[in-house]
Order: sequence, then C-alpha cells, then structure tokens
Amino acid sequence: MRIRSLHHASLVVTDLDKTQRFAEDFGLKTVRKAGSRLYMRTDGGDAYSYVAEQGDERRFIGLGFTVESEADLEEAVREHGGTPIVELDGPGGGRATTLTSPEGLKFELIYGIVEDQPKAPQPHLRLNAPGERSRFAAPQSERPAGPATLFRLGHVGLYAKDFAANAEWLQNVMGMKLSDALYAQSPDHAVVGFFRLDHGAEWVDHHTIFIGAMGMTGLHHLSFEVQDFEAQFRTHRYLQDKGWDPNWGVGRHPLGSHVFDVWFDPDRFRFETFSDTDLLNDEHETGLHAIKEQDMDCWSSDPPDRYFAP
Repeated sequence: MRIRSLHHASLVVTDLDKTQRFAEDFGLKTVRKAGSRLYMRTDGGDAYSYVAEQGDERRFIGLGFTVESEADLEEAVREHGGTPIVELDGPGGGRATTLTSPEGLKFELIYGIVEDQPKAPQPHLRLNAPGERSRFAAPQSERPAGPATLFRLGHVGLYAKDFAANAEWLQNVMGMKLSDALYAQSPDHAVVGFFRLDHGAEWVDHHTIFIGAMGMTGLHHLSFEVQDFEAQFRTHRYLQDKGWDPNWGVGRHPLGSHVFDVWFDPDRFRFETFSDTDLLNDEHETGLHAIKEQDMDCWSSDPPDRYFAP
C-alpha cells in the first residue's frame, strides 16, 4: 500500500461561521459550505485540505491521504481492516476506505479525486549576503498584506497515549518511515516521533506526521506550507491586526529545520504555517535524540509548555 500524499484533516468545531472567518484570514479558501459542513482548500491545487463540521464539542476526527491506485484501497480493506470502499460526495469526488488508528482516529485513504489548478507563487526572495550578492539596484519585492498563500497541508502533529503502538501502526499499516525520534531515559524508550512518507529514492518532507506521547489522543497542530519566511512574518502581522490569538512563532524547529508560526483557531485548535523544511529519502537512517537535550525552537529560549499544552 503506497501513500501518495497527505490530503486533508477533518474536525468538529463549535462555531462554523467563526471558524470559517479565522481559516479565511489564515489563508484557506472556501470550496463548499452546506448545512453543517465546510470544505476549504489551499492554493496548491488540492480539491480540499480542511473539513469542519458543526458540533456541540470540539473534536478531531482524523486525516485523509491519497494513494497511488485503486488496488491500494482494496489492499487496505483486505489486509488492514479498512471499511468497504465508498464513493465520496465531497469536492473532487473520488473513492475511499477508512482505517482506524490504535487510538480511534480515522485515516481515510482516497483514490481518484479530481484536483484543482495550483496558483503560481510570488517572485522568490533574492537575498544579499556576505560573499553572495544576488540583488542589484532593486528593492526587495513587496508582498501584499493579507492572508497567506497556502500551497498544501504538509504535516500534522498528533497527541498520543501509547507512542509505541502508534509508531508500529504508522510504519506497518500506513507504510511510513521514522525520520527522527526523541527518547526519555534510554534510546529504547521513544516518546516523540517524526514520520515521513516512503517514496523510496524520491525526496520527501522530513515528516508528514508528528506524534508526541502526551497522555491524550488528539490533534496538536495542522501545518500548511507557505512560500518562505517573508510570507510568514507578513501573515503573522496580518493575523495580529485581525485580533486572532498567536501560540508560538515565528520560529525554527531543529528537527526538520522548518520555519514555523502557530495560531489558535476559535476552538483552540492550532494552525501552523511552515517553510523551508528538510527533505529525506530512503538513504536516511532514523536519528535518535535525548529529549532533554533538544530545543523546540532554535530562535527562542522560552520553555515549550505553551506550545505543547492541550
């Protein structure tokens, strides 16, 4: 079974209209809003990347992934207990089966969804640095104020009760690879893991799923790719001006190396932008790191409590 990409996240929210306002300020685009369900997309060509349903209590439902072929759906049903394959009624159609993680989260596998056309990025930054000058008699390009241009849902952070069970399931059922792990006490006691897609020699993001053993099950953050750190700082200012609540950033993680900026939505779900992430392939061997020796943000000395707090 070959996972092609992370496609979407599904959540239950308590105020669909307010959630929509936040998500549009963050950079997501409304595709369809009917009854109690909202579909939103990035500018990267996905049919949708975020699904919100109205409910009485906030809740993370699960994730959607695209697969390479119809045979992958059939294998998921036959070998891994997937639900019967169904036709999807969301934007772009497609067919899907659903797997359930060890802690009850839904992992929907999708094939045949019709995607949209991606938006072109802004002109790339040209940086003048000692020994390497690239911009002459030209002011740095001005980006418009406003929501970020999001290009994809790149990765997701999850809380877990049992790290070992979830790590085994992601590797043996979802076919993912463990890029880096953080351990407590000894290397055989991993409590945090960064899992990437297995595309063989092809370069992929450092991780698509982050799992931290935090004594609970649920969503830590959704992370959407933007063009660069300039876009992140501009969007940070825009969201501040709109009165939304920041969580952490702009910062840079040591593992994965990406620049990140995290905001709370109205239900206190974390939405993150990221840029400049590390790329790995099948030549990478899992890194093991003592958690007590790791920073959460290379640019900040603040304790990580507010970043990881539920």
